[in-house]
Amino acid sequence: MVRDGNVKPPAQWPLQSSQQAKKSIALHVVEVERQGDSTQGISSDADEDSRAQAVKAYTESGLFSSVVTTGESADLKADITILGEGSDGLSWSGIISALTLTMIPGVVSQDLTANTTYRDRQQKAVGTVVKSEGFGFWVQFFLLFAMPFVDGPNSIMSKAQYDMHRATIEDARSKGFF
Repeated sequence: MVRDGNVKPPAQWPLQSSQQAKKSIALHVVEVERQGDSTQGISSDADEDSRAQAVKAYTESGLFSSVVTTGESADLKADITILGEGSDGLSWSGIISALTLTMIPGVVSQDLTANTTYRDRQQKAVGTVVKSEGFGFWVQFFLLFAMPFVDGPNSIMSKAQYDMHRATIEDARSKGFF
């Protein structure tokens, strides 16, 4: 699996804060998957990983006094929706690959979008940041022997989500959302 490189991680991490009093932030992370025209929930393991990557990014940013995911009150709230969109049906390369029992490789693609809306203590929207990343991977029988030597799809997706959250934080900070 490879990323398309749309989301670049911040050049400097953690970010430098010029504000004296740091604010607290509450995160609400939801992951959904869209196939065709329908939207469905994601498994709890994937949802938990999305939440963990968001908490890690916001905590390591150094911009907040505390990061919570429970219903506690905080100075800011970030509503984060992770939307995964797979390709509709099989592509022509997927059909050929399936017909040849994966002897001829096929390509599968997926897009991941993080839509983050920041709200203040009164639940008034402060701003929205949207980041997206595309993924593609080859399916072929002989590639199975190379799999133990590369990161798996779940690891790559986790790293991409972490980078998307870091880029979102940097973009929101530059726009003055917090």
